[in-house]
Amino acid sequence: MGLLALYWGFMIAGYIVASRLRHNAGKFGFVQKAMMGTVYILVLIMGLRMGVNEQVAANLGRIGLQALVMTVFAVAGSMLAIFAVRKIFKMDRFGNQACGNAGAYEEPEDGAEQMEASDGSGSSINHEDVKNTLIILGLVAAGMLAGCFIISGLSEEIIESFNVISGHSLTVFLCILLTFVGFDLGLSGNLAGSIRSVGMKAFAFPVAAVAGSLLLGTLSGMIFGFSVREGIAISAGFGWYTYAPTVIAGAGAQYAVASAVSFMHNVIRELSGIILIPVLAKKTGYLEVTGIPGVAAMDVCMPIVERSCRTDTVVYSFATGLLMCIVTSVLVPLAMGV
Repeated sequence: MGLLALYWGFMIAGYIVASRLRHNAGKFGFVQKAMMGTVYILVLIMGLRMGVNEQVAANLGRIGLQALVMTVFAVAGSMLAIFAVRKIFKMDRFGNQACGNAGAYEEPEDGAEQMEASDGSGSSINHEDVKNTLIILGLVAAGMLAGCFIISGLSEEIIESFNVISGHSLTVFLCILLTFVGFDLGLSGNLAGSIRSVGMKAFAFPVAAVAGSLLLGTLSGMIFGFSVREGIAISAGFGWYTYAPTVIAGAGAQYAVASAVSFMHNVIRELSGIILIPVLAKKTGYLEVTGIPGVAAMDVCMPIVERSCRTDTVVYSFATGLLMCIVTSVLVPLAMGV
């Protein structure tokens, strides 16, 4: 609970400070770059720690398979739960109310045409986001290689000191990252308005997405031999690959494998959103695809949702990502007892 209060304290402090500087928001264009720089440092440290851990290095292939399977179950859980709620509210797969206001919205034109009209490129993928993801994966790989072939060859005393120092470093840089996240939300000034616009009825879909993901994700983790607490912590990452694995790793060296699975699971989940939302939107349902990317539904994947679905679907997407962000920041530390 101590670290949870620390993390939230830094994020709230960043939000409060930025809300008072909102009139000078143009002067803080560096915040996004500062956030990414902090993310790069975090994932490099995590890569080093995973490389030093012999259990992770020896089971990398199995870890990747576990992460992939858990992602499939977690995403399926979100989509199935959203589907069930949509049926309860008698809404069609485009988010139209079957009774009462039928015909309020028309089915949009083909997704490809809609994307071309919106940006002229026909592409719904932000290349900057793709570049950042590739850099992150590269840093993790470089860190694991350095940890495995350089640091792990040093004396036990040095390795033990590295684990202690790197553990403290994860906490410090995570606090810095969350401060930037809160600051960025405070500068935007649209958080409260976005929450109000969702309404209680629309909020049922994010709740369903969270519950379905946690249920099937945790069950799939238990199949692979993870404890309930590890399964919950991994599943509750919801694509936040800089936060959840860091918290899990900080709970002790015995959770190195769970941290590695968490990182890969969360990266796969965000990438799944980028790739699958344009493909599945009209086939499975506009509301269902908002549950695919997890936390990224309120940032990286929001423009993809808008282009692949309908503008008003963005409200559901933002609410889903926001709720998952809140649940992640609370549930992962609670599950790991930090």
